[in-house]
Amino acid sequence: MTEELPNVPQAYQPPVSQPADPYEPTVVPAYQPNPYQQPFYPAQPAFYPQLPKNRGRRVFLFVGGTVLVFVISFAIAMTRDGDPESAESAAVPAPVVSVTLAPTPVAGWAELPPLPPSAEATAADATDGAATSVAFVNTTAGPVSVWWLDYDHKRVHYQDLQPGQEYLQPTYTGHVWVVTTADGTATALFEATSGPGRAVIR
Repeated sequence: MTEELPNVPQAYQPPVSQPADPYEPTVVPAYQPNPYQQPFYPAQPAFYPQLPKNRGRRVFLFVGGTVLVFVISFAIAMTRDGDPESAESAAVPAPVVSVTLAPTPVAGWAELPPLPPSAEATAADATDGAATSVAFVNTTAGPVSVWWLDYDHKRVHYQDLQPGQEYLQPTYTGHVWVVTTADGTATALFEATSGPGRAVIR
């Protein structure tokens, strides 16, 4: 009887490397970039500011805005310091009509008779007569306002007078002037005559 031998696998035999031909040039494999490797950038000069884009814009806008505000403020300050009268006149609105202080000769003018406050409702609308003047004199203890009744029978403010003040108002014959207290209550009316007159407010 013949016994069968077990099937034993052959031992591992590494492949036999073929020696390179000494006359054949060595083949260098092509460069394959590594996707996991960070790209290399040359170093920037030391003086180049390393700022993010957004931060650089903010710094530029902040510095530019500060300089602009300083220049505007300086220009305004120089304008005010150089011409204080023009700055003051720009802040105060111009009066409706230019008035002058009443000269001394008005003391000899005829005194206009005052009309009662109720006459404002029935006074005739203004018509242009001959040119004349009225000197308003405030002899009361409080401030008063002088108004003109226009062509539509509406009050037009002209001047405020403190106690003891007076001023000369150019006007026309037949024009009616209303004097009121500070709250707008009429105290007297004066109608301009052909000759200059004094409207004494009592």
